[in-house]
Amino acid sequence: MVRRTAFLVVVLGALAAPQAAWSGEKEEARKHYDRAVELVDDGQLEGAIVEFQRSYDLTHHFAVLYNIGQVFVSLARPVDAVDAYERYLADGGKKVPAARRAEVEKEIVRQKARIATLEIRALPQGASLRLDGNEIGKAPIYAPVRVGVGKHTITASAEGYDSAERDVIVAGEDHKVVELALIRRVVESPSVAQAAPMQPVTVTVVAPAQPPPGPGVAAEPSARPMSNVRLLGILTGVIGVAGIAAGGGCWWVGMTRNDESKDNWSTNPDRAQSLRGEAQDYLTAGNTLFYGGGALVALGVVLYFVGAPDDHPATPSTHAHLMPTLGPGFAGLTASGIW
Repeated sequence: MVRRTAFLVVVLGALAAPQAAWSGEKEEARKHYDRAVELVDDGQLEGAIVEFQRSYDLTHHFAVLYNIGQVFVSLARPVDAVDAYERYLADGGKKVPAARRAEVEKEIVRQKARIATLEIRALPQGASLRLDGNEIGKAPIYAPVRVGVGKHTITASAEGYDSAERDVIVAGEDHKVVELALIRRVVESPSVAQAAPMQPVTVTVVAPAQPPPGPGVAAEPSARPMSNVRLLGILTGVIGVAGIAAGGGCWWVGMTRNDESKDNWSTNPDRAQSLRGEAQDYLTAGNTLFYGGGALVALGVVLYFVGAPDDHPATPSTHAHLMPTLGPGFAGLTASGIW
């Protein structure tokens, strides 16, 4: 049924074009026109559009636009049909018979009732926008975009940002606002530790075994005051614990800002972008405090053991070695020696 109807439409268009219009024109244009009619008869409407358009490009005869408009109507592409019909009336002018003009104007009204408009807003400026896979420009687009009734997909992309996609369903004469806010892609430097759970800091202490006291000899309790080195170790460890606690606070604030940013993307993109930047700053500070605090705790432990009082004066003097250890997702100090 569709194939037969489309064929009758094109035949009417062909009759509307005076035969004299083809005299003196390129034979190539006539071939494309005849081929378009055959394609419509075979139900290949997309191919017919291509052939009609090629014929029009060679002749620029306004009557061909009528045929193009009729095929677009059959393809349910109201935006393209209205454009073709309006060009037909404008180019034909007084050459268009009154009855034909009235028919086309009535069809234009009918097709416009099947068109909706989209107001597309996207951030950042300069983002590439696509409608149903076809490039439509770069943000900002100030003029409303016309679409036919049904479902449409709008996609936005920009360098350094994650792409965004939104589906919208419109009815005839709808006007909808579509907002797309792209999220900046975060690229971490290899020198910055990733925001991941803290790895334990390993401190290995190696000390010689002490022989048990001889028979009848009681172990003499140490009455010596705590050394300055051990006091410094305790203070260093306390500062490290405070740093870890502060890092946890920064992480909590950063995650809260990140959640607020997600909640504001659809209503206030500028506020959402600002909150996301604050979240990244807090998370970075949290990482720094975590690792710095962990290193101070490890150093405090080492100093505490190094500063132990010497209960055996006859033993050799204290020998201690500190070796920093770094690896993927790991940072620590290894201590070994005799004390």
